[in-house]
Amino acid sequence: MRKYISIPVVLILWVIVHVDWHLARSHHHRLSMEWHEHWIVGFVAFFLLVLFCTWKWPERFVWAALLNAALGLFVGHIGEAWLEALQSHEPMAIPAERWHAFFQFTLAGLAGLLLGMILVFGLRRGRTVRSGQLAN
Repeated sequence: MRKYISIPVVLILWVIVHVDWHLARSHHHRLSMEWHEHWIVGFVAFFLLVLFCTWKWPERFVWAALLNAALGLFVGHIGEAWLEALQSHEPMAIPAERWHAFFQFTLAGLAGLLLGMILVFGLRRGRTVRSGQLAN
C-alpha cells in the first residue's frame, strides 16, 4: 500500500483543502473571500490527481488516486482542525460553515476524479482499438 501513497501529493491536497476553506468562508473571517464557486478548485485538483496517478502508477492508478485523495481530504480537513485546536489550546470543534464548504469541495473533487478516470479509460480504450485495427 505504501508504494501507492505520494507524500508530496497528500501535502499539496492538504494545502488545497485549506486554501479552499479560505476561498469559501464568509468575509467576517480574516483572509477570506466568500467565493461561492470555490468547489471548482476541488474539481480541478482531483482531476489533475487522476492524471498524476495515471502517469506515476499506470497499472493501478484508480486505487492510487482514491487512496491519495482520501488521505489528502482527511489530513486537510480533520488534521487541520486538530492542529488549530492544539495551537489555540481549545477543544476541537469544526463549525458547520466549514463542513458545508468541505462537502462541496469533496463532491466536486469526486466529480473530478470520475471525469479523469473516464477520460483515462476512454483514451486507453481508443489506443487499444486503434492498435488492434493496425494489427489486422
